[in-house]
Amino acid sequence: MKNLFLTVFALILGLAMANAQKPIEFTEGELVFGNSKCPGVWVNIPEADFIKVKKDWKKVIEKGTKSKAIESGNEITIFGAIIKDIIGSPINIYSSVELKDSTVMLFASVEFSRDQFAVADTPEFENLKKDLKQFAKDQYTGIVKDQLSVEDKKLKGMEKEISSLRREKEKLEKGIESANTTISQETYKIATNQTKLSEAGTLLEQKNSSSGSVEGDEKKALAKEIKSLESQKKSLEKDISSSETKISKSKTVIEENTVAVPLNQAKQDELGIQINEQKMVVAKFAQKLSTVEAF
Repeated sequence: MKNLFLTVFALILGLAMANAQKPIEFTEGELVFGNSKCPGVWVNIPEADFIKVKKDWKKVIEKGTKSKAIESGNEITIFGAIIKDIIGSPINIYSSVELKDSTVMLFASVEFSRDQFAVADTPEFENLKKDLKQFAKDQYTGIVKDQLSVEDKKLKGMEKEISSLRREKEKLEKGIESANTTISQETYKIATNQTKLSEAGTLLEQKNSSSGSVEGDEKKALAKEIKSLESQKKSLEKDISSSETKISKSKTVIEENTVAVPLNQAKQDELGIQINEQKMVVAKFAQKLSTVEAF
């Protein structure tokens, strides 16, 4: 039991660590673009998709201007960009997107005029960091929202499945109840019809034994009665057979459903545990999203 507890604890701890949000961090540095050393800042985007970051970053720096970003390998450059959050006048942006482990690293440098760059401790540099932070946060938030959506969809699927199992169990139990009622009703019908059948058989014997001692219209009337009794007897025998068939089918339903009910409950119990575990997973991703949104 102790080993089982430690195993479960380790799995939960591992899941928590795997799903834990990572911080968005900045590193000042410089990269060479062409013949120029461009000072700027790196920002990490945890768990991001490399291709999506490049595509979205191009959209951001192209927004509000007719200029088109130039992509060369990992480098993305644009001249005459209008990003008023950084500065009101057109700027050149030199950027690079790189993949490092499970993190996408985005570098950006802002040039006002030939070899005149935004540098540390200036308002423009701080504005650049703010824009990079918002971009990284938007990317990371979208990633975690997708993760949460996937896990929430799993949970809803499990909850739908257990609801279906509950309905199925209720149907099985009602089937047993209905089958028992049918057995009681048909058993009563058989007893009643057997009594009627016995009475009809006795009366038919009497009529048959009297048929040789009558003539004319009386014999015709007696023959009609005998025919009616024979028809009644066949009908009662058919009803008894039908009741016996219903009882047999009902007993089969009871046997099958009696086996199926505990199996269904076992599935519900197992799925209930999985649902509780999945709720914990969803809660972790919801907390992860809240933390990322608070960056």
